[in-house]
Amino acid sequence: MVYTAVFQDQSGQYTFEDHIAAHDRTEAWHQIHERRTNTDTCLVMLIDGKANVKTFEDIVDLPF
Repeated sequence: MVYTAVFQDQSGQYTFEDHIAAHDRTEAWHQIHERRTNTDTCLVMLIDGKANVKTFEDIVDLPF
């Protein structure tokens, strides 16, 4: 099954990765956590399918 994984680093920055893992979400969570690109990040969310994820910084022109 395809998942979009959301990771967060120590500074609070989010990164997004697409992964193929087991249909069982618990097993998929562990598989994706082990395969993460940056081992200094924490898996915080798992979304079914390939999601086009945008953050506030991606959408809004900064600074205000």
